[in-house]
Amino acid sequence: MLEATPLQLPATGAIALAQPRQIFSVSAFAGAKAALEAALGANLPPPNHALADGDVTWLWSGPDSWLAMAETGLDARLAAASSHAAITDQSDGKAIFLVSGPRAREILEKLVPIDLHEAEFLPGHTALTLAGHIPVQIWREDGAFALACFRSFAAALHHALAQAETPGRG
Repeated sequence: MLEATPLQLPATGAIALAQPRQIFSVSAFAGAKAALEAALGANLPPPNHALADGDVTWLWSGPDSWLAMAETGLDARLAAASSHAAITDQSDGKAIFLVSGPRAREILEKLVPIDLHEAEFLPGHTALTLAGHIPVQIWREDGAFALACFRSFAAALHHALAQAETPGRG
């Protein structure tokens, strides 16, 4: 496997790159969701939801598709499900930013066209949306908003987030 150079983008008061992790795209073959869940020993989240199952976080990412994330060992766990799903390692292809602190929603409101207030976007929810012009998946993680984008858009997303963080800009 080709190893990507670690991203190096400066943290700001509210914005930081998440620690690297394994990320796999898992797309169930037609009619195989139940068999996939059985092979994984996990219930997969419904549309627009995320759930933690032990050390694995599952994010719904489209019809019969999920992102699976863990620090280590995910490839071995997913191997048992390979006859029920297309499984693709996205670890080096995604960047995840964490936006936290008292101004997190204010920063994201400048970029993301969805309601991120507690009553609408609870922990355990996820959404596929845009941050400015950049496709992202957003969810809550450890008190922060996490945004995943394709690695090739990471510098542009970092710039947009930093601009939105600057008072009077964005």
